Amino acid sequence: MHSNPYQSLVSLLSNILEAYTTAFFKMDPRTRHLEMVASQTLSKFLPETISLPLEQSGILAQVYKVGHIIHVDKLPEATTALASTLPFYREGESHIKGLFVVPVGDGAGVLYVDTKYGWGFNDKQQKWIREVGEVLHDLLVHNESMAHRQDCARILDCWEHIDEVSFKGLALEDFSEQVIGECTRLLGADLGFVALREAGESSYRLLAASAGAPRNLLNQAFLVKQGLVGRVFQNMKPFFISRLNPQSADHFLFASSESLPHHGSLWVLPAQLSLGQAIGMTFLTRQPTEWHTDYQNAVAKLFRIYHLLLEQLYLQEECRHLQTFDFTTGFVNSLVFESSLERLLSTSMQNSTPFVLALVQFEPWQILYTKSAPGQIREWQATLAAALRQALPSDVLIGQMTENRFGLLFSGLTEQDAGSCLASLKALPQRIFGGRLKKVRLMAYLSSVGFPQDSTRSEELWTLANQRLFAAFRSKNENESR
Repeated sequence: MHSNPYQSLVSLLSNILEAYTTAFFKMDPRTRHLEMVASQTLSKFLPETISLPLEQSGILAQVYKVGHIIHVDKLPEATTALASTLPFYREGESHIKGLFVVPVGDGAGVLYVDTKYGWGFNDKQQKWIREVGEVLHDLLVHNESMAHRQDCARILDCWEHIDEVSFKGLALEDFSEQVIGECTRLLGADLGFVALREAGESSYRLLAASAGAPRNLLNQAFLVKQGLVGRVFQNMKPFFISRLNPQSADHFLFASSESLPHHGSLWVLPAQLSLGQAIGMTFLTRQPTEWHTDYQNAVAKLFRIYHLLLEQLYLQEECRHLQTFDFTTGFVNSLVFESSLERLLSTSMQNSTPFVLALVQFEPWQILYTKSAPGQIREWQATLAAALRQALPSDVLIGQMTENRFGLLFSGLTEQDAGSCLASLKALPQRIFGGRLKKVRLMAYLSSVGFPQDSTRSEELWTLANQRLFAAFRSKNENESR
């Protein structure tokens, strides 16, 4: 069977009529062109494929627009108007004696038949042509319905694949790569990318790319003020270029040094997240492409789903952050610090390695509330936390126990090893505040306990550390009272 579903019917009609040319032209509503999808001819002037703009298709346009049959039973052998009447004969034609053109369906296309053997077509032949036109329309509707079902099946498969990976707990980059791969295949694009811009940043990075994309582009920082994708992040509006211009200095996606094709079509979809981040999906083809509307709509909806899933991911991460870290200082809260001590204690017992639990408290803290507003105190607290973080090694875990008390965990060190580091904290308040606290002289009080020499149980370590901290308070008060 012929791979073209219309060819056998067109050939049968042509043979029965002993026609010179029989051709079925289908209308492409997107381009407003009449496309020849099946033909049989004895002419050497008729190309195998034809795409005629509707306004330049001669007698075919008349039939298509009016929807009436045109039958010319005595066509002059040679006229100056023949080229405009039958423009599909590119180099001209002669000795055509008659032609018959019928509309196919309601705007679906036209069926054209001509002859060199007689003056036009008799009633029976005209009836055959009209009936074949009706069958062609039925076949066209059937094929379009089948094509639509296939499109829907492809879209459903894409949705199912993305639904499967959405709840597998994949890392953000891996999940994004699965999504952009499915969307790129559905569109038939050559390359696809997912870009992420963090809140307030002047640059963005590529989270993922489809198969075949240059991997060196991933996780690079690209300036928002450069490139077509950067322009989308500035405006936050969908962007489409049907034909990129490789000669234009502005027609690059991310950076002028990229090795991407700049001859085809570009489509970028952006979205803003509630926490300030922005994401964008980019699709690129090597040749100019008109994407199927159903596929475009499906990808736009998939992008919306991806956007919502990403939104959920970032909100969950923000929630975990708020549950884990103190808002003002950025240190882990007391519950997380206590859990970290338990884990470190278990690990240290298994590996026979030491650690130090230390407490540092700044006093007199409550007096500050009688002299300043809470917002000012939080600012001082953040300043103190930043100085504390800078004064301690990066591997020391700092916990926010109360507003002015901090817990410190020195993993793998003894009290003697941590002693010099802790001693340097005593001068911290005076060094960063000086006399700025309105006649309040803030001081640092310290205590520390070591594992395993002081205890091998967390309850005893906490108790001893607090006892030593309160002893430091009493010692200071006793010295001042003398």
